[in-house]
Amino acid sequence: MIISIDGPAGSGKSTVAKTLSKKLNFFHFNSGSLYRAVTAYLLANKFNVNNITEQNPKFKLKIKVEFIDGAQQVFVNNVNYSNKLRDNQISVTTPLVSVNKYVRKIVDKCQKKFCKKNNVVVDGRDIGSYVFPKAQFKFYLDCDIKERAKRRYLEEKQKNSKITLKSIEKELEKRDFFDKNKKLAPLVIPNNAIIIDSTKLSIDEVVEKMFNIVKENT
Repeated sequence: MIISIDGPAGSGKSTVAKTLSKKLNFFHFNSGSLYRAVTAYLLANKFNVNNITEQNPKFKLKIKVEFIDGAQQVFVNNVNYSNKLRDNQISVTTPLVSVNKYVRKIVDKCQKKFCKKNNVVVDGRDIGSYVFPKAQFKFYLDCDIKERAKRRYLEEKQKNSKITLKSIEKELEKRDFFDKNKKLAPLVIPNNAIIIDSTKLSIDEVVEKMFNIVKENT
């Protein structure tokens, strides 16, 4: 079974997907981690992220996903980049890499190979609309941007005391615009997706809603 969870940045997709997968005893497949791992590989090997083509003889991309002690590990060309995925430079650069057609082709192949053989909860921005349009359950997790900014601020201020709530909100606004207006697989509400607004809900309340929907319909 494939359960997709899409939504804008900061809406809580990954946390909800991780919690729901444990509750269902499914794998939690974080699609964004694959793009982040590719980005980490590109930066570590000094590739120009704006000029990635299949024809470049120096650029060969092999992605593998393994679950070790229940945690998703992403290998790019046999190197595990999982412990570097939250670096700020990775976060800033990943959107540029994720719109590359060649990268997307390789990532999609990896996702489909794993997810079609396992019970998974997959989160991302184009999972139910583009990657798995026939997923058995499709959710779209929405949230007011001010609430998303507040949540992210509370997380980030522990690491960066100089960060401001306003700067995070502006960052989310830019990311929303980018995600919704990119030419390839933009952020949209997938057909037949169940929309859940998490603005006034806790993670546990969102998970419980999704869990009940899945259980009542299987």
